Amino acid sequence: MEKTKMKSSVSNNWDQFVISSYDCLADTSLSFDAFSNGLKGYYVLKEKGSLKQENVLTIVDFTQHSSKERMYLIDMNSFKVIKRSLCSHGKNTGSAMATQFSNTNGSLQSSLGFFLTAETYSGKFDYAMRLDGLENVNSRARERGIVVHGANYATTSFLERNGGVLGRSYGCPALPKEEASEIIDEIKEGSCFFIYSNDLNYLESSQIINGKIYLSVVEA
Repeated sequence: MEKTKMKSSVSNNWDQFVISSYDCLADTSLSFDAFSNGLKGYYVLKEKGSLKQENVLTIVDFTQHSSKERMYLIDMNSFKVIKRSLCSHGKNTGSAMATQFSNTNGSLQSSLGFFLTAETYSGKFDYAMRLDGLENVNSRARERGIVVHGANYATTSFLERNGGVLGRSYGCPALPKEEASEIIDEIKEGSCFFIYSNDLNYLESSQIINGKIYLSVVEA
């Protein structure tokens, strides 16, 4: 009975921690569920020692329309939003809304879940950053060439020309061309990068989200 009470207390403490942290954002455009699950993964990866860069958490909230600034860079010391940006999803993931996801080569779909940001390079996208997938739903990110890069189809001017719908990538989280370098430099080389959708198959199967290692944050 005592252990049950302790577990319940820790769980309640976590819930309160998430709510107070979300209030600090002062930005309810980011869905609470995206933020809550993003925090879980961030603290799991931090506890495991996976993060080389602990100061920032990136959340891409694919429950939002593609015309919205749905990428959020969050300062994990203050829980303030440092930056918001437009972010494209994959060509076969949907039109205005992201609804279909894949980890398959050639699918031209976005992948969900937690990634680690990796090295930068210059190539066909100019300045870009590789991502390493950490879950079954995104484990092929590197071999698929899923990278963060700038694109002319991910800009406000493209939105205006395209009926209020952002252009789509081949599966990459593509950013506005003029903002990509700044964002990449902020999050590169070992920070937590989370792509969220309210996809029950993913949410119920993610070992990172359901492992409850994150509760150690509020146990002390």
